[in-house]
Amino acid sequence: MTTATRKVVPMTELRQTQPTTNLPGLGRRTFLQGAAVSAAVIATGALFRPAAAATGDPVLRLTYDQPNGSTTVLDEVGRSNFTVHVSNNPAERVPGVRGNAFRTDGFSTWATGQFATPLTTQMTIQTWIALESYPSDSEQPYDALTPSSIIYQRTNDAGFDIAINTYGEWWFTAHVGGQWRTVKAPWLFPLYEWVQIAAVVDGDAGQLRLHLDDAAGPKVASVAIPTGSRFTQAAGAPLVVGKASKDVTTGVFLINALNAAYDDTRIYDIARGAAALTGEYTSGIAGASPAHDVALQVTGLRFADDILRPRYHAMPPANWTNEPHGLVRHDCSYHMFYQRTPNGPFKWQMNWGHMTSTDLVHWTNMPDALRPELNDREARLGAVAGSGLSGQGSKGIWSGDVVSVDGTAHAFFTTVNFGGPFDPGITRASSTDPDLLTWTKASTGVIDKNAPAHVADFRDPYLWQEGGTWHMIIGAATDAGGALEHYTTQDIQGQWTRASRPFSTVSFASMDIGSAIWEMPVFEKIGTHAGRDKYVLVVSPIGRSVSKLSEPYTRSVYWTGTWNGSQFTPDYARPKSLDLIHGHLSPTVAHGPDGKLVAIGIVDERSSSKMQLDLGWAHTFSAPREWRLLEDGQTLGQRPIAQLMTLRAGSAQTATNVAVTGEHNLAAAGNQVEILAKVDPASTGARYGLCIGASPDGSEITRIYYDGNDIVIDKTRSSRNFENEEAVLLRGAYDEAVFGKPHTFHVFVDHSVIDVFINDAAAFSNRIYPTSRGADGAAASTGLRLYSEGGQTRFTQTDVWQLQSAWPTPAF
Repeated sequence: MTTATRKVVPMTELRQTQPTTNLPGLGRRTFLQGAAVSAAVIATGALFRPAAAATGDPVLRLTYDQPNGSTTVLDEVGRSNFTVHVSNNPAERVPGVRGNAFRTDGFSTWATGQFATPLTTQMTIQTWIALESYPSDSEQPYDALTPSSIIYQRTNDAGFDIAINTYGEWWFTAHVGGQWRTVKAPWLFPLYEWVQIAAVVDGDAGQLRLHLDDAAGPKVASVAIPTGSRFTQAAGAPLVVGKASKDVTTGVFLINALNAAYDDTRIYDIARGAAALTGEYTSGIAGASPAHDVALQVTGLRFADDILRPRYHAMPPANWTNEPHGLVRHDCSYHMFYQRTPNGPFKWQMNWGHMTSTDLVHWTNMPDALRPELNDREARLGAVAGSGLSGQGSKGIWSGDVVSVDGTAHAFFTTVNFGGPFDPGITRASSTDPDLLTWTKASTGVIDKNAPAHVADFRDPYLWQEGGTWHMIIGAATDAGGALEHYTTQDIQGQWTRASRPFSTVSFASMDIGSAIWEMPVFEKIGTHAGRDKYVLVVSPIGRSVSKLSEPYTRSVYWTGTWNGSQFTPDYARPKSLDLIHGHLSPTVAHGPDGKLVAIGIVDERSSSKMQLDLGWAHTFSAPREWRLLEDGQTLGQRPIAQLMTLRAGSAQTATNVAVTGEHNLAAAGNQVEILAKVDPASTGARYGLCIGASPDGSEITRIYYDGNDIVIDKTRSSRNFENEEAVLLRGAYDEAVFGKPHTFHVFVDHSVIDVFINDAAAFSNRIYPTSRGADGAAASTGLRLYSEGGQTRFTQTDVWQLQSAWPTPAF
């Protein structure tokens, strides 16, 4: 494993006589909340001649001090308004360096306006910016990337552009002396901190410069231009803040805008010097709002009117997510990582999102832990980083697992790259930080798909320690379908050896359900039965005949069985479904505060891309479930963890001894509630259960019931929104001999996601999309009913609690 290095570059190394093409390589770096590579700490002012005049007033200044929600930004010099483009999210303001800052969302908000003040041989464009993430791109190899822009005003043959690509490389391009000229920063752009940047055209001094002032110290890069060169201004083109000069779209999504906060953007008609810029940074940063937990928060305004977004389920602050993974207890807190696109509700170039909790219910979002990085393959094409590195995830950081050993957390993750080794592969990163904000990646991958396994594909490692041996299983694809790879080591930071025998004593072909690959494996001891330790193996088969919307459904399945230290012997070849009804999959697990095994999975969308774009987010996680072995010794039991009771807001509304034929309206109502309905199993109709999400006019309603054989969710009228792709009735076989006849329905409703537990033993999670609103704009489909058909059912007691949010209230 390599560690971060600080390379002090001689000043002459950055003095270019031609536009930058081959920049000096960088040493290995460690991300500290995305801190910049400290590769070239340059003494202030050492690279260029001082400007003749550096005290002029700006000819444009955007301070962004309008109130949160304002769609205009005033140019305080020209007194004209810039317009904030809004189509999905509102025009947000957050605490900035001085006053408010402008928050862009990465896909639908940016600012545009006119700027025509004449600029000739000298110009400075400067701004404060806190960048949450590097812009997305369409997962192209390095030499086919399309950058985003921090700020630009350009046409094909005039103007300027401060551009940045998906790996954090950035540069300043300006049309000077009759041609485009570029100075490229030899440092990656800092993340999660306020920095001040400035791009300077100094025709009088014969330089094009790029300045960065950040926590690591002032830096300057420059290239020579002909003395007296004049800047060609694109005065008729708009000045744009927070969006690329060349759009990249996929389907309905714009994917390469910027996810950032901006403050105090200025343009000068002089070439400002480093001393003045650094002085402004030093005075400004002293009073700036903390970037990662204030300026880069999502404001309360963004989802204030969203009646579908969950409030007490774990999920990212915005945009797109996939499976949670790597749930681990480290230094008295739980850390959960997850697949994340931080820049919009679309799936491109996965990061590892990160959130923390002390009880697995209340969560705090943290800066992303891992992100795609450059390899030696890209460095040979001219990238400023990646030299000598491999397996860094240039195409994405996919799912994995985290274990904590003696104060050090070790993350093993699927790395996907643009060719070369470890495409895909397994790579390791480590952290000794109590908050797991700082990670150091290994300089190369740990396991390659093609050596020694030669499987068609693999992903999603899962680890555990037994005695002195560490075990890793990896979801795999073979010619016969889904399977597992198994590796062991005595040293978690050492070499891994492929097991000589298959992980299971039963062939994977006979265990598979017709998939192409098994994802997200989990293997844990689950209990003891008849004097023998029992284990559970959970996988999520996908592809081939497995489908999201038709049988066999994409879902997690499991086997119970025994383990001899090297092989698992399942109790049965054909797996059991983790959920009664599909809709929840890929759980990540850890032992909870009381030592019991807890699982949290993804409950993915059943909505169109257009609806996800309109909402500005996609997918959520399940309520945490406690896993245990049921009395038959071969079935996994699931119930809500006790800590969920801490969400209850006051006392329950209770109805007792209600005999129901048809539907009975409860006095309680809500779309953020917990329902505990108890039934006399000796007094039931042929079909009985609950109705949730009922609108006053009956146009929207979801029924959940038992019909004597199956658990049913009827979503045919769950939503009047035509973007709902699963408005159907779904059935799931219910094993009454194992679970018992349903006598308890424990249901958690959180706007568009529900978690259902039957008899504290069987479970499923699903999505509904009630969209009816009242005259006041509030959600109208909040009715709750008891349900019975084919006879009368006696509900002995029904309790309904209103539930609080699991997240801190936004401060702005």
